[in-house]
Amino acid sequence: MVTIYKKECKVYMVARNGLDATDHENLILQLKDHIQAHNKVYWYIEMENFKAWTASSYWNDIVLKLPNEERLKRVALVGNEKWHEQFTEVLTPFTRAHMKFFGPSEKDLAKEWIEKKNN
Repeated sequence: MVTIYKKECKVYMVARNGLDATDHENLILQLKDHIQAHNKVYWYIEMENFKAWTASSYWNDIVLKLPNEERLKRVALVGNEKWHEQFTEVLTPFTRAHMKFFGPSEKDLAKEWIEKKNN
């Protein structure tokens, strides 16, 4: 299950337990819309009790194609080390955004980093 909310040029996502294809489609649609609407976008991703990607959602991420992708400036990933490694491997080839990992106890620090005024 995924919860998504937006504030100005920021997209906040909390994934609980895992992501399925429906979660993925919703996330990508909202992220694309937000990138179209803002010159700079900052994405906060929190993986809470994250257990797994379903196969279809994982492979969909690999072929991620975002319009105006260069507008995605920073991605903060909050979660445990195992999911950080997998998620980073999936996203890195498809984005020029600065990605940074934060441990579960660093949620506030991750949000501060996303909310900085500069690139």
